[in-house]
Amino acid sequence: MKKVLLACGLIAALMIVSNPALAKTEWTFDRVDEFEKKPIDTAISTDGKTAYILTKGSILLYGLNDGQILDVIPLEKKYNSISVSPKGDQLLLTRGSLFDKSVSVIKFTTTLDLPAGTSPVIGVPDAPVTLTVFTDYQCPYCNKSFPSYEQLLKKYPNDLNVVLKHYPLKRIHPFAPQSAIAALAADKQGKYIEFSAIMFKNYRTFKKDMPLNEENLQKYAKEIGLDLEQFNQDRKDPAFQQQLNKDKKLARQAGVRGVPSLFINGQPVKDRSLEGMAKMVAAELKKK
Repeated sequence: MKKVLLACGLIAALMIVSNPALAKTEWTFDRVDEFEKKPIDTAISTDGKTAYILTKGSILLYGLNDGQILDVIPLEKKYNSISVSPKGDQLLLTRGSLFDKSVSVIKFTTTLDLPAGTSPVIGVPDAPVTLTVFTDYQCPYCNKSFPSYEQLLKKYPNDLNVVLKHYPLKRIHPFAPQSAIAALAADKQGKYIEFSAIMFKNYRTFKKDMPLNEENLQKYAKEIGLDLEQFNQDRKDPAFQQQLNKDKKLARQAGVRGVPSLFINGQPVKDRSLEGMAKMVAAELKKK
C-alpha cells in the first residue's frame, strides 16, 4: 500500500512540474557580446555580478550588468574548465586530461572603489595608500580600533592616509548620527581628529559622568578649543546629513554589515591588528 501511495505521489508531482499552465517562463536575448578569444568555459561569481570566462591563455572578468570586460587574468597553461569556490575568493581550473590529476587554484581579492569624496582625510591627502574606515562613535569596537589608526599613521607618515566614513547604527546607538555630524562640524575648524578622539574616549552611553549627549558635545567642543557659536551653527548645515547618507550608501555598496569595517586601498582588512594592517600597507607600497 505504501508503495502505491508513493508512486501516486511521484506521478502527481511530475504532473505539477510538467504542467505548462502552472509554470510559464518568458525569455528574450538580452544581448550577444563578441570576444577576441573563444570562450572555453564560464563560471559566475557568488554575488552574480561577474562572469569568469575561460579562454586560451587568459580568464576574462566580465561584468554581467554592463557587458564590459573588468579585468584579465593571464594564464601560462591551457585549461578547459573553471569553477568558483563557495566563498567566491578562489577560482579552480582543471586541464581535462586523463593523465593530469592536478587542480590549479587562483586566489584573489576584489578591490573596491571607495572614493574619499568630501570625507575628512587624516594624513597626507595624496598618499599612495588609503585606509578607509566605516565607523560609529558609540561602537565599543570602533573605540578600541581608533588608536591603531593613529599608530599606523605614525609608522607611515608620508605613505598613508585615513578616511573615516560614518556608518552610525542608530537603532542601537541613538546618539551616533548627532556625534558624526558634530565631528564633521569640528572638521570645519580643523579639529576633526581631536573631536573624534575625545568622543571615542567617551563613547559609553551608560557611563553617567561622561556619556555622549548634547550637553557633553558642548563640553568636548570647548575642551578642544572650538568656537562654540560657529560649531553649533555649522551643525545645522544639511550638507553634513547628506554626507552621512552618502557614507551609508557607499557602505551598503561595499557590503558592510557591521562596524568597524576596514579597507586598505579598497581591499578588506581581515587582520585588524597593527601588525596585520602594517603588512597590508607594506604590500601595497611594494606594488607601487
